[in-house]
Amino acid sequence: MIDPFTAFAAAQAAIKGVQAAIKMGKDIGAISGDLMKFFEAKDVVAKAASQPKKTFGKSDTAQAFESVMHAKMLQDAEDELKQHLIWSGQADVWQAIMVERNNIVSKRKSEEIAMEKAKAKRKQEIEEAITIVLLAIAGAGLVTLVAWGTMQYVDFMGRH
Repeated sequence: MIDPFTAFAAAQAAIKGVQAAIKMGKDIGAISGDLMKFFEAKDVVAKAASQPKKTFGKSDTAQAFESVMHAKMLQDAEDELKQHLIWSGQADVWQAIMVERNNIVSKRKSEEIAMEKAKAKRKQEIEEAITIVLLAIAGAGLVTLVAWGTMQYVDFMGRH
């Protein structure tokens, strides 16, 4: 997985490429590769910001500031791209991108929830199996103890 700093740099490079292509009058198809790179890098930065890691030499506040600023810069770039598409008469393209992104995110979250439920169910099944095995062992031990005690009692009574 790409680190958030590299992702941020990649996102900045991609958005500069998009901006240059727009200035040259290229259409959305010509800049789709840069757009995909931008959105992929933006997602990496957003995920990294939501799961901060302690880095040596940075305070928590500095780390938070850096994450927030990177996220804001990328959001501003996305807003600028949105405005360009809307003003260039391609609002439908932007809308379609957002609808599809929401569908993908929703599907991924549903799959993650289903996987977590499956993991929890599997864990519960394993715990139940272990409990049954331990109860069977305890029951077998109890039966063995009772049988041994009975044999000892019979043997003791036979001697007296």
